[in-house]
Amino acid sequence: MQHTPTLLEAAYDVSRFLLQERDLANLLQGICDLLAGPGAGQAVLLVLLDQDSGGIITAETGLESVLQPLVESLQKGELPDCGRRAMESEEARIVVCEECSCGLCAKNAVAEQHGMTIPLSCSPSLHGFLTLRLSSDRFLSSVEQTILLELAETMGLALRHLFEEEAGKRRQQELERIEERYELALHASQAGLWDWNISTGEMYTSPDQWELLDYRADATGSSLPRRFIHPDDREQVLQVLNEHLAGKTDEYRIEYRVQEKNGDWSWFLDRGQVVERDGNNMPVRMTGTHQNITLQKKQDEAIALVQQQLHDAVNHERNFLQTVIDSAGDPVMVIDLEYNVLLINQSAARLVHAGTSLEIFQGEKCYRIFSCSDQPCHDQRYPCPVAQVVEQKRQVKLVHNPYHGNGVKNTFELEASPLIDHEGNLYGVIEVARDITDRLRIEKELRESRSHLYQLAHHDSLTGLPNRLLFRDRLNQAVSKADRHRTGVAVLFLDLDKFKTVNDTLGHDVGDDLLQEVAKRLQRQCRQSDTVARLGGDEFVFVLEDVREPGDAGVVAEKIMAALAKPVQTKEHQIQASTSIGIATYPDDAETIDEVIKCADLALYAAKEIGRSNYQFFHQDLPQKGSRPRLNVHEFQRAFAEGEFFIDYQPQFHLGGDRVAGLLAEPYWLHPSMGLLLPEAFVAAGHECDMLGPLTDWLVQRLCDDLQFWQDQGRQCPPLILPCSSRLLLDADFLAAMNALIKEQGFKADMLVLGLRERVVTEATTQLLVSLRQLAQLGLRFALTEFGQGRCIPLQLQSFPVQSVLVSRELVEQSRFDRQAEKLLAALIPFCQTLGVSVVADGVEHPEQEQLLRNLGCEQGQGSFFSLPLGVNKITELLPTA
Repeated sequence: MQHTPTLLEAAYDVSRFLLQERDLANLLQGICDLLAGPGAGQAVLLVLLDQDSGGIITAETGLESVLQPLVESLQKGELPDCGRRAMESEEARIVVCEECSCGLCAKNAVAEQHGMTIPLSCSPSLHGFLTLRLSSDRFLSSVEQTILLELAETMGLALRHLFEEEAGKRRQQELERIEERYELALHASQAGLWDWNISTGEMYTSPDQWELLDYRADATGSSLPRRFIHPDDREQVLQVLNEHLAGKTDEYRIEYRVQEKNGDWSWFLDRGQVVERDGNNMPVRMTGTHQNITLQKKQDEAIALVQQQLHDAVNHERNFLQTVIDSAGDPVMVIDLEYNVLLINQSAARLVHAGTSLEIFQGEKCYRIFSCSDQPCHDQRYPCPVAQVVEQKRQVKLVHNPYHGNGVKNTFELEASPLIDHEGNLYGVIEVARDITDRLRIEKELRESRSHLYQLAHHDSLTGLPNRLLFRDRLNQAVSKADRHRTGVAVLFLDLDKFKTVNDTLGHDVGDDLLQEVAKRLQRQCRQSDTVARLGGDEFVFVLEDVREPGDAGVVAEKIMAALAKPVQTKEHQIQASTSIGIATYPDDAETIDEVIKCADLALYAAKEIGRSNYQFFHQDLPQKGSRPRLNVHEFQRAFAEGEFFIDYQPQFHLGGDRVAGLLAEPYWLHPSMGLLLPEAFVAAGHECDMLGPLTDWLVQRLCDDLQFWQDQGRQCPPLILPCSSRLLLDADFLAAMNALIKEQGFKADMLVLGLRERVVTEATTQLLVSLRQLAQLGLRFALTEFGQGRCIPLQLQSFPVQSVLVSRELVEQSRFDRQAEKLLAALIPFCQTLGVSVVADGVEHPEQEQLLRNLGCEQGQGSFFSLPLGVNKITELLPTA
């Protein structure tokens, strides 16, 4: 323990220094200096590896003699053996440094001094190690090692925070640069930006364009002059706007006149697009630009005049045409078919030589003027307008970057029109160019903004998963694909069990972290062709494509439950998550999207009814939501006190005689206001209000009392069959009660048979299979009820200690009229008997049924033909004496 005080003091100094220093270099060097202080360590080495950049950061104290070769090894990617072993360790521990290249384990004449290496973990992409040589040759105690490990964890946390702060600053600077460029682009284009909140009527405009854009109305009632759309344009503006709001057009674009302060009319170009719509596809937000194009209109008129004048007499009106084209702000040129420049305005000339007289361009080849070439242009970046007009014999639009190869790195849109003489022959082209660099930049930013808005509209903001809207679209595509390929689609609805408890007890921030981690785990279980979406809250949904068998969806459900079974660590809390899953398939369960969603929702409801942490397939017998009566703990307590629970027994007889072969116990609740309740109604409610344990105890005790009563009466008791639901089998109190009944009370296991519905076996989850095996280990046997519905393969009977099967009432009744049903019975009965399983027919009501079953070899039967369900006293009369 000789290092403990020194290490504690050094750890305190380092921790305080971590809180004060924000410069990385000073921070790392300061850590080394403090740890190498008097009495603590003779030398210290700190190494950080940044996986994102591939860089290595080092700091040291006391390593002057070995620093240079050590740094050279690190630059080559060669780590000391002690550092590599510490970083590769699965759990944080101190590695003793012995005879490696770190320079801290060297022996001197005084004593063997060993280096100690501790791993550092800052973030997934930033980690490293800290190696120090103590001032004594003794190894560290467990307390001292704990001090160093906790100090390393503190250092990692502080470095991570420091890197996160630097990253945040860089992101903020980048956002500011983007915003500045965007404002400069708008200013350069002489356009104003507007953003209209349609639902509230609020309109945002560029500050320097407020007066220009605020012509629609004087909402504040101030004395500012109001502007109005020309009466001849107003109806068209409203029509174009309404068509776009209704979704009939992709873009809102209109040119119209607005009255200025002095009464003149100016032309404006209004462009925009709806960027957000609500769930009813109604527009919510619209964004665009507004630009005064009066000058452009005048330029267009001037250009049109130039074209007409040149068509009539180019040579006779040269001076006049030159004056006209010089008034245009965009570059204009007239070129003949030999590439000679006939006319050029000042804007075009300035792109070549600033301040040069126009006369020197007359008669020169255009390719010599702009690209200093000896032949016409063939570069795809600036295709030749003369060649394109000659080839296509019509007006063409071209894009040049750079403009005619002149080196100006801007993008120009060229409109080249043919010049026709009075005989109809083509003799040249007139070219008008417009710099569209800024426009292209703005359009790109608008597209990126639209893409971002699409992401927000179709994905969940918390987890990044597809939301309800995109889920329905993906499901629609999957169904269409399944129809084409004749395959199936499985929909898995799931939600987290008891998620509300996490939110209420640990806070919504912990709940959000839990949802994010769950979303990541769910995505890892998803194939590339499948979809996992978040519907809201803790509800998620899977869409599985190309499903051949329903069991394929069950495999995915098992994987999901296993993935979520691992504890989630979030905000210093370890949460044990679990999920319930409902599964429906298209087209087996439903033939429309809405119906298959409803079926999956009902299956989820059934899974939660069974007791959560399981999955259920949809089938027609599932209870509808809200069909179960609402019962609470007080009603259960009153029912126990008032004796409202009772058991009737359905006798099972040997066919061809009157001897009782078994008794099927059927518990009931005679509720004072709801009437007679079946087990399906009150077992699920008992689980929800934690009364399933007392109900199990009452049921077991009542069976024991009845058996004891019959024995006291000197009667021979056949096996009792107790129907068990999935919820009851999964309840821990039920297993405990069975264990106590057999091992502690001495109850004979062969006197009790657990009745399982056929569906319980065929759709059993892993958890339910474990419970069934534990009950079988107690010596209990099983009876399958509702057998013959087509769900269970007879070979599955070998998987459990099945004593008997109860053939379904429907199959027995159908065998009276349907030859195929009779054949099915004729095949099932001997097969089960071969496996040593007794066959009991349910619903025997007519003598001809009993005779048919005897002919087919059936051993036992139950139904109104033999007896109705009876109470314990009536059953006594049927039992033979001992």
